[in-house]
Amino acid sequence: MAPSKRAYGQISGLETLGLFGTLFLLPFAQAIRLLRKPFNEHDKVRTWRRVKADALVGLFASSLNAYQIQFVDKSSQNVYEKWAPTVNVKPDVEAIEEGAQLLWVTPRKRKRVILYVHGGGYVLPAVPFGFTYWKLVGDELNKGGEDFSVAFLEYDLIPKADWPTFVKQTIASIKHLIAAGYEPGDILLTGDSAGAGIIIAVLAHILHPIPSVPEFSLPSSLGPAVFISPYAAIKVESPSFFSNANTDIFPLAFFKHLENIVVPTIPEDQLVYLQPAKAPKDWFAGVDKLVSRVLITVGEGECLKDDIETFSKAFSEAHKETTLISIPNGTHNEPYGTLVAVEPDVGEWPSKVAQWLADGSTQ
Repeated sequence: MAPSKRAYGQISGLETLGLFGTLFLLPFAQAIRLLRKPFNEHDKVRTWRRVKADALVGLFASSLNAYQIQFVDKSSQNVYEKWAPTVNVKPDVEAIEEGAQLLWVTPRKRKRVILYVHGGGYVLPAVPFGFTYWKLVGDELNKGGEDFSVAFLEYDLIPKADWPTFVKQTIASIKHLIAAGYEPGDILLTGDSAGAGIIIAVLAHILHPIPSVPEFSLPSSLGPAVFISPYAAIKVESPSFFSNANTDIFPLAFFKHLENIVVPTIPEDQLVYLQPAKAPKDWFAGVDKLVSRVLITVGEGECLKDDIETFSKAFSEAHKETTLISIPNGTHNEPYGTLVAVEPDVGEWPSKVAQWLADGSTQ
């Protein structure tokens, strides 16, 4: 299958009408989901806010294509600049090498820095609740006496840029932070879904250089890393894609749609970098010298469950300081759930991840 020739965010007149149609259907979809809540094993343990939020995400992901979402959200910088005033953050956009940008939510130079790489299937911009979550994690750490900055990487998305641009841009962000005075051990890599996938691809590149990417080495190990529901396989093949199709927040068709956009842009022999669950034995040997420890989360009800668990097993064999948390009844990116639903209580996950980043404890 050849890569799509469609430009980023380009939609037809019919797709524009589809945006309005989806908004029209939203209250009906949410009402039906709420009415079914008492009879649905997955939904009945959730709050009504969470059920409404899941219905919204599910409807949008099943009714809209990636280009329509690109058209609405524009870019990660656009999302960030709309989000920042809602949490009293003054936007601070820093251009870095390879055409990427860092979007700061704290002053730039504190002792340590959380570098967040957002998800979105390599095609969609960041979402507001992702910014909120990692700001909360940073706030928790700083309340506990730490001294953390938090920066978000804006990388180029498909089809605006092809593989392996976002790998080069993530490497550029790490190099930039080191040049700015951060010690490697004080740089904490965090990402969800495809963002985690990009970080994993960067680590794999250090171990097995991608031919079209300059070789990259670290002067010393980076700090802890967090992978929330890592996109461990872009191809829809594993059983959980089908067994969890009715429990995940994203429908199966959405993952197939992303596969159809992304896979044709990558040489077949380089797909392994975005499919770490399919990597050959010992692919991650030596990764324990690159990051100090790793936390991985997976939702028991998410489509990527099998691939995340397969990846986690292989990664932990190479890095003994790897912790996998399986979340009962959890969907894709489950730690963000309360923020997606705009719950009054953000729940345990921001403080839980902050605690792990501080001392490795998950209790």
